[in-house]
Amino acid sequence: MATEGMGDQSIRLILPYFGRLPPYTDLFLASCARNPSVEWLLITDQRLDEDRLPRNVVVQTTTFDALKRRIDQAVGMVTTLPTPYKLSDFRPAYGIIFAEELTGFDFWGHCDLDMIFGDIRKFLTPEILHAYNKVLIHGHLSLYRNCDEANNYFRLEAPGISFRDVFTSPKNRAFDEFGGIRILLNHHRIPMFRDDSYLADINNHFYRMETVHPPNYRHQCFYWEEGRVFKEFRDGSKQARQEYLCIHLQKRPMAAPPGDLHRSAQAWYIMPRGFKPKESTPDGPSEMDRLNPDDLLFGLRIYMISTLWHLKRRITRRFDPWPRGH
Repeated sequence: MATEGMGDQSIRLILPYFGRLPPYTDLFLASCARNPSVEWLLITDQRLDEDRLPRNVVVQTTTFDALKRRIDQAVGMVTTLPTPYKLSDFRPAYGIIFAEELTGFDFWGHCDLDMIFGDIRKFLTPEILHAYNKVLIHGHLSLYRNCDEANNYFRLEAPGISFRDVFTSPKNRAFDEFGGIRILLNHHRIPMFRDDSYLADINNHFYRMETVHPPNYRHQCFYWEEGRVFKEFRDGSKQARQEYLCIHLQKRPMAAPPGDLHRSAQAWYIMPRGFKPKESTPDGPSEMDRLNPDDLLFGLRIYMISTLWHLKRRITRRFDPWPRGH
């Protein structure tokens, strides 16, 4: 049931996660707590103490095998689900898989755990939610209107794209975003709302934190402050900041936050490998560089890994029995 005071359009985000939780999960939960008009359903095989959970985060404990059986029953076929990572391809079907848990909500969505939320409602306004059945396109955060039409978008067909092929392929096909749903909606001329500038999607090819979507600046750093996510930057002689709906760390290895940072601080810096309390605004470019340093050796190593990965991908795709649509 939707939380009281949810406002114009109620939202529940579905988040299955199996295995050890990230060391900064309490910061993730703290950012959820600052969005009381949005609800989260965390489906996991991990135990979380009740005192860790804000009122708008519900935990449903299950096993990966049990969830696999539930998915098969909901979509009416035997699926291939070798690892939890493959769950991303099933996200567009969450509207029917978790229909019982979504009763009473106007919108449902999916998100990742390797992220920190800002002020969600500031960006996802009533005007946007009233105008579109599909809001945002990235796998780490997307929303669908909770209606029969949108809940079954995944069943649409386009040249080279079929949910049956995706759900029976052992490979991850990015069906929840650019390898599937975006193609299907474009093919059927179904409008959606997309604005990548809302999302601080951190590029995992660099040690220094830069967003995939421009602009980036030579001197910049990121922080969470009283429920909002910012990038502070230096543009010439001017210092300014940009606000985001969320920051996505893209599986970036992060150290556990110091002490009880999620309870003791109203603001914290988000650095390339961890977090620290924010006590003041960065005082000029040199402090920004200390908060967001570069690592040339790391960058070279990532570049080599990425080059080899793309080379292997080009070779193997020639013999791929599960080709993607274009």
